[in-house]
Amino acid sequence: MKKWINTSLALGTLGASAVLVGSALRMTRYVKKELQQADHKAPPLHSGDQAPKVVLMVPCRGLDPDFRENMAMLTAQDYPNYEIIFMTANAADKSYPVLQEMVQRSPVPARIVFGGFSKQRCQKLDNMLAAIDDISNRDAQPDIYAWADSDARVTAEWLRYLVAPLSRPEVGATTTYRWYRPEHRRPLTHVLALWTGIQITHMHVNANVAVWGGSMAVRRETFDQLKMREIWQTALADDCVLNDTVRKAGLRVEFVVPAMTSLSSDHSVKDILIFAVRQCVIGKHTLKPIWWPSIFALSLFHFSAGRGAWLLGRSLLKRQAPPWQAWGMLSFLPAGILQGLTVIQLMRQIKKARNPQDPLEARYSWAAYSPLAYLFTWFSLAASGLTNRFVWRDIVYRMHNAHRTEVCFYPPELETAQSEEDAPSGAKRS
Repeated sequence: MKKWINTSLALGTLGASAVLVGSALRMTRYVKKELQQADHKAPPLHSGDQAPKVVLMVPCRGLDPDFRENMAMLTAQDYPNYEIIFMTANAADKSYPVLQEMVQRSPVPARIVFGGFSKQRCQKLDNMLAAIDDISNRDAQPDIYAWADSDARVTAEWLRYLVAPLSRPEVGATTTYRWYRPEHRRPLTHVLALWTGIQITHMHVNANVAVWGGSMAVRRETFDQLKMREIWQTALADDCVLNDTVRKAGLRVEFVVPAMTSLSSDHSVKDILIFAVRQCVIGKHTLKPIWWPSIFALSLFHFSAGRGAWLLGRSLLKRQAPPWQAWGMLSFLPAGILQGLTVIQLMRQIKKARNPQDPLEARYSWAAYSPLAYLFTWFSLAASGLTNRFVWRDIVYRMHNAHRTEVCFYPPELETAQSEEDAPSGAKRS
């Protein structure tokens, strides 16, 4: 290979590595500042305070790891004016008996809504739209809609932090992100944690913030003005579509650092791989400005690293000094580890600001998995480029575009869920 190509690869990799490390360091300062100002931006509230009325909606399907503990934390929020709606397809869902127990024990108003199964969008959105319809039929309307995924572990202050920025008119939606808690002696779970974690290092730039459906909130008036109910009718990714709509309206998506959640990674290898490809397929259709540059850049980086390793090995076999280009091409590897260390430092900062009992955990030694996390990302992106089909909660979908979804296969119990409903998003309460 011509020398100028090696030089270009080396310089390009060095430059990209510097950008990655620099962005991670800036994110460290950003997180520190946000944590220091957390209680100033979202001061503690008491029962007598005038707080916006929030309806917290939690779509459920099946039993996630730590399901009962996750639901219990959602009913114990340090927020004086909220209620919870748990949503599931029907009473046959495995989560339903636990949800009934949660409703009975909840210290805040709580109920269950059945979303059914429409076959024209993801079942999660059936649940979400059923809850919206249920709320719309009331005389007294809430000020804010909030959502949480059933596999997310939140803190007692999570809701207070999440909704506070919505007091600013320029903020159209708020969100936070997730950290997967790795399982001991399961390397793939460490890769999963860093794969999702490294995405956080770019969120000090607001343009890089995207709504995550596992933890998001929006003013009811904004939701209605954006016509989100109509937009969600045939969608698959509730969060990506909301993000795109909010951004196009000229509004800001606020990333709320103190509201960071953690998730169990106690899943099979198969489920983790399915999850990774699904996320990338959804991103291919809803986050094209990110998906295409990501797969191109990672392809180039891994080619460069492979080329650098070959040059280094050849030089060592010949007992010659390796060319500087080899080290430059390999710079992506230590840069990735430094980025991983930064992610772990961010998680440790967040953990330090919380109750010691919070399960969020991060150890510096886990950064060694960072190169594998990047390789895992590349394989997931490449696999997503070959298909538009994926599995989500035992349902097989084909995603045609951001606003059109086809259901290809579903479990038999969901046929019952569909027949029980008077309309695709009809709500039944429990």
